Amino acid sequence: MELKWLKDFLALSALGNFRMAAQQRSVSQPAFSRRIQAIEAWIGTTLIDRSGQPSQLTEAGKVFLPVAQRIVDLAEAGKEDVQTLVREDKEKIRFSTLTTLAHVFLPSWLKSLQPYIVADQFVVRTEYDTVADYFAAVQDSSVDFFICYEDPRNRLFNNDSVFASLKLGEETLVPVISPDEKGAPRWWLPDSPTGPIPCLHTLAENSPSPVRHHMASKYSHLTFKSVYDSSSAPTLKAMAIEGFGLAWIPSAYVAGDLESGRLVRAADPVDDLFVEINIYRSTKHDQLRVERFWQVLVQQKARARDAVKANST
Repeated sequence: MELKWLKDFLALSALGNFRMAAQQRSVSQPAFSRRIQAIEAWIGTTLIDRSGQPSQLTEAGKVFLPVAQRIVDLAEAGKEDVQTLVREDKEKIRFSTLTTLAHVFLPSWLKSLQPYIVADQFVVRTEYDTVADYFAAVQDSSVDFFICYEDPRNRLFNNDSVFASLKLGEETLVPVISPDEKGAPRWWLPDSPTGPIPCLHTLAENSPSPVRHHMASKYSHLTFKSVYDSSSAPTLKAMAIEGFGLAWIPSAYVAGDLESGRLVRAADPVDDLFVEINIYRSTKHDQLRVERFWQVLVQQKARARDAVKANST
């Protein structure tokens, strides 16, 4: 049984005339008659009384009429729901990123792009654990983009034939810790404190955060102990304030806490971690919505470069 047969039956029951119903359904009258016969064969009984004009429904036809109408209505409603979902998904931009970036960078960045982009629906996923997980999600199209902190001295991925990247901005991550009873830092990294220093970052090599590499390269002579693992700036700050350990947190996010003394630096500004905020996409995917968004970013970067040149002349 085909849906078009049901629509034919509904048209005929409404018009009571094979010729007019065939015209409405944009099919020849012989073909229309065969389709009515086909649905009667599928039902197993006559649905249309053809003995007079206009044609009438048989008793079986009258029973089947509301059933046919419900089936057609359900099919059309389901089709519309699916098409709406597809339309929405086509304009939806999907990001993966660290929780800190989701809190302190994405909202204002997306707001700045509103005049230039078509998409107004966004998905932000932060549940991935490793660098490989983030890049795999982009490569298999689970997400469209990966936005990350990246130490220019320690790139996460260098193969431009697989992933394309753009620099979106820069950030300074400040080492902070709660003060002792005298208001001094519990640990001062330049003094090379002995014993394990509790930190609020993972020490796993496959972490997408640049902090672990910074700690390993800048402070290889020190011993750190991971006592908490989070990529959320609000959580890191709260844990640091409560005295759980050392954390590298975006400077703007802890400026007020440093000023009030709730947090103190664990090293001089020269030891801050300067990182880029970069965005990656897969080069093998060419969906229109992704390409449109990417071209907006390329144009934004070009405008910023031109502005810098204009100001320097």
